[in-house]
Amino acid sequence: MNAPYIHARRRTFSALNAVEAQNATLTSIKTEDGATWNDIGRVLGKSEDRAAAYANTASPIDMPTFLAGCREWGGRFADPLLGLVGGRWADAGSVCTGDDPASLTIAQLLPAIMAAEFDGVTTCEELAPQEALIRRVHAVTGRWLDMIATGKAQA
Repeated sequence: MNAPYIHARRRTFSALNAVEAQNATLTSIKTEDGATWNDIGRVLGKSEDRAAAYANTASPIDMPTFLAGCREWGGRFADPLLGLVGGRWADAGSVCTGDDPASLTIAQLLPAIMAAEFDGVTTCEELAPQEALIRRVHAVTGRWLDMIATGKAQA
């Protein structure tokens, strides 16, 4: 039977890989933000113990908990998990990187980065207004790196 929508080629992943990605992601966010498990639990709508268990055991996150993490941390939380199935986080209303040529997307970011680096010190406050554009550039360069990796694998 040839039914491409039913028997499509899919990325495969194990439940163990998904839980390990979840564990690493939560631990990374906790460390980067200087948060406690209580802080993480508050965001996820869970107890401190449950939040720690999501980062240290084989306990998978349920859908409402996943969505709470997405609401708070966006791509920082969602990308490692969605990446298991070839997906990436995009904010509602964001412009697809395919809407502009890649060179234009990168060129739009360049002046802001030059201004941020002008004094030799780049801060979060200088970069934060450019987050959406930085994510678009990241998506473009990520696709390029995937293309390079595919090309090397075929060579």
